[in-house]
Amino acid sequence: MPIIPALLLCIAVALFRRSEKAVVEGPKPDVPLRLLRWAAGLLSAQRHEWGQAMLGELDHIDGRARRWRFAIGCVVAALLLPPWGRAGAGVLAMLAVAIGGVGVYASVLTHYGLGGGSWIGVGIVSVLLLGFTLAAVPLLRRPGVAVPGLLGGVFVALTWIAMSGFGFVSFITRVWPAWAVPLLFLVLPAAVGVMGTLWRGSAVAGRRTARLAAITAGLGVYLYGTIAVAHVGAGGPPDDSGFSIGYIINDRLGNNMIFYLLLLPLVTATVGWAASAALAHMRPQLVAADLVSFETYGVASPMPAAVGSAGVAATAPRTRHVVLQYGLVGAAALLVAATMLVG
Repeated sequence: MPIIPALLLCIAVALFRRSEKAVVEGPKPDVPLRLLRWAAGLLSAQRHEWGQAMLGELDHIDGRARRWRFAIGCVVAALLLPPWGRAGAGVLAMLAVAIGGVGVYASVLTHYGLGGGSWIGVGIVSVLLLGFTLAAVPLLRRPGVAVPGLLGGVFVALTWIAMSGFGFVSFITRVWPAWAVPLLFLVLPAAVGVMGTLWRGSAVAGRRTARLAAITAGLGVYLYGTIAVAHVGAGGPPDDSGFSIGYIINDRLGNNMIFYLLLLPLVTATVGWAASAALAHMRPQLVAADLVSFETYGVASPMPAAVGSAGVAATAPRTRHVVLQYGLVGAAALLVAATMLVG
């Protein structure tokens, strides 16, 4: 399966005519203002007035450095302020899975007496898992994203595990049938993107759902795979290659990192994003649903940069952009076809 060309094609589809007809009226907001608008979108309804006050306060602050300090402080507060509700439960669950993944990884290295460079992997895994957890926080706090994102991630994770028969040995030594690869790398992520878009009736929510599902699935499958290595060790089918136990253990742990903390989240997020964008192009009302006032997210002022492609339609078509986007999609499709023929 030509994964890289397929991902390029999905990115091209997602970007295809994404903002060709959207322009924003008025002066372009600076980065601190856009950052503060994004943070205000994370607030619950109970924090509506606080979000308005912070945006109003920023309007009276002069100086780049002062505006940056104020915006960053508000972002931190918006991420930490209660109530959390489902978002809090989701973050705690993800944090527990992340800590479990690191703990099992370290216990395997300790059990088999693997030292030196093997422990560098613990640091790399810790950074990746912590980064995933932090990236999930703003997604979980977005309206209409937590439930479909978590459900989609669990569905993707269970499907990946089910393809190996729910057995630790088979999970490590699996050989997927030919039909399993497009199912796992294309059909599942696309279904998540479509589900998230229809759930909220919003293309922006669909993209966020795909990203949250990618993080959830990556964390879950990685933990399961690391437990499988801890259970099986260097066992499984006889290995005639002559590799040492330490080499086999490190190889299996490394495969888990590459497949479940890098490849699985990347594919799920990219393909789900493309599916959401494609559905929005087929159903324009999903894009129209994103043209809302910032009041929906807790602040009563327009937020074109934070919510989505909020703006007015351009009067003149951008011919060069259209030609470039068609060329990008066509080139990506040809690259996928050529790679499949060569393979």
